[in-house]
Amino acid sequence: SAKLLFNLSSGINAEYGGRVEAEARCKLATAYRLTNYADWDALVYGHISLRIPGTDHLLINPYGMHYREITASSLVKIDLDGNLIAAGSTNYGFQKTGYVIHTALHEVRPDLSALMHIHSRAGMAVACTVDDILPVHQDAMYLRPVSHHKFHGIVTDNSEKRALAADFPAPSKCMLMHGHGLMTGGRTIEEAFLYMYYLHNVCQLYVDAGYTHKPVPEDKIIPEEVIKMSMEVDEVNYDKDFGEMDFEALSRQLDYAGLETGYPYKS
Repeated sequence: SAKLLFNLSSGINAEYGGRVEAEARCKLATAYRLTNYADWDALVYGHISLRIPGTDHLLINPYGMHYREITASSLVKIDLDGNLIAAGSTNYGFQKTGYVIHTALHEVRPDLSALMHIHSRAGMAVACTVDDILPVHQDAMYLRPVSHHKFHGIVTDNSEKRALAADFPAPSKCMLMHGHGLMTGGRTIEEAFLYMYYLHNVCQLYVDAGYTHKPVPEDKIIPEEVIKMSMEVDEVNYDKDFGEMDFEALSRQLDYAGLETGYPYKS
């Protein structure tokens, strides 16, 4: 229905845990819509999760809904053991694969309140062909250190949790899931989204430049001293609000289109 597709914040009230949870739901629903807006989604697959502040509960997408359909009230609430806490406004439930991947990382990375896992075309191409991402463009400077996780089959049981957790140690916030897709994490959903923007962009560059089937020339790799100098003078505040300005700007595009995100703008 039009209400389902266009009003992200409909149905959000006190029954969803009060203001803190309502705000988290609106932010996460906005992230799902922006992932669709960026053309990073793949049917009903992939997942973005957000820990509700002050709790061990996670919000994640209902399995079976397209990202363009996600609303704040439709998000499913689970705990770190995979128990359903609140089904949201649909009867779809949640995907076991999403639960295993996201809880594995949320359990061991309390520094990351948000996790994004996507199957973008460029991301999958690089994850299937490249051993590591080199700093061939300024966007790649923000990604390091990039972690790696080998494909052991479709993730459906808890036995994979230990390997996932070991392969994504702090302070890494970006991971190539080889044979699979991309993963980023952030202290906030805004931070996780911006890291995914940079990671996907660099993957697209690898595809466009042909680096998925030929080595990167040495003279095209940005030298370490240049990276260090660039990061020192960058205007972005990595300790406070990384991604916030960008996410707000994109969220406004959804609101201009009448989607009523409910996003709590600061600026």
